[in-house]
Amino acid sequence: MNHYNRLICGDNLELLQQEADESIDLIYLDPPFGTGSTKRTRKGASYNDPESNPEALTAWLLPRFEQCRRALMAHGSLFVHLDYRTVHYVKVALDALFGRARFINELIWCYSVGGKSARRFGRKHDSILWYGKTANYAFFPERVRVPRKHGSHMKVIVDDKGEKVQIKTDKKTGKIYRYPINRGKVPEDWWTDIETLNRSDAQRCGWPTQKPIRLLERIVLGCTEPGDIVADFFSGSGTTAVVAQRHQRRFIAVDNSPQAIAITAQRLSQDADKLRADGIVLPPISNG
Repeated sequence: MNHYNRLICGDNLELLQQEADESIDLIYLDPPFGTGSTKRTRKGASYNDPESNPEALTAWLLPRFEQCRRALMAHGSLFVHLDYRTVHYVKVALDALFGRARFINELIWCYSVGGKSARRFGRKHDSILWYGKTANYAFFPERVRVPRKHGSHMKVIVDDKGEKVQIKTDKKTGKIYRYPINRGKVPEDWWTDIETLNRSDAQRCGWPTQKPIRLLERIVLGCTEPGDIVADFFSGSGTTAVVAQRHQRRFIAVDNSPQAIAITAQRLSQDADKLRADGIVLPPISNG
């Protein structure tokens, strides 16, 4: 077993091809969206998301998806983060590759930050497609519960332990459902409680496509256990690796941008200092 965390600058397809069969527990991919935009990072380097039609981008991604499926363990999952431009094309390709029965969720990540339009409804969500390698994919919903909202249509009572409970009665069967408020609930497939990072957010590290820690925590904690291997082959700012390190999962983080790797290394080092101060022993990081 490889006890190292791995941070690698290189071509993700080539590196995926080197991964052993059934060696990774979870893969999260946040590939280019095909926006045709070029953005400057905080230190002046360019992040390019070349314009691409959906068919071409899907064809480019497909060999990477094939290698992901091969490298996933039987209980493993693939999460692919996209937007409206390509998600429907990619879903068709992944259905063919994994089998439609292996599709688990289209997770809708809703946010409010960003521009508006006078010619359409605001485009304010991304889609994250979740596929399991087999029917026995790992899922730990109790680890990602969120608070229940107040003001529900359900009646609230205080039980014999003094705890508040939401209750509802099925009109057809008469069965009473009870939901302790302090236990929270498992999130639905639409996530409105995690905002995208604004420009002044304390998490910001200077990489334009950076995703919030809470978003990756929900995925990683919901589908892996401590010691599992979490891989991100479009690592960018390194949020996946930071979350994995923070929660005692091993990681593989790959990007073809030297600056992305440098940013990730800095974030991991800063986070590791805090973890070690709390007495957590971390495996070393390998650059290959």
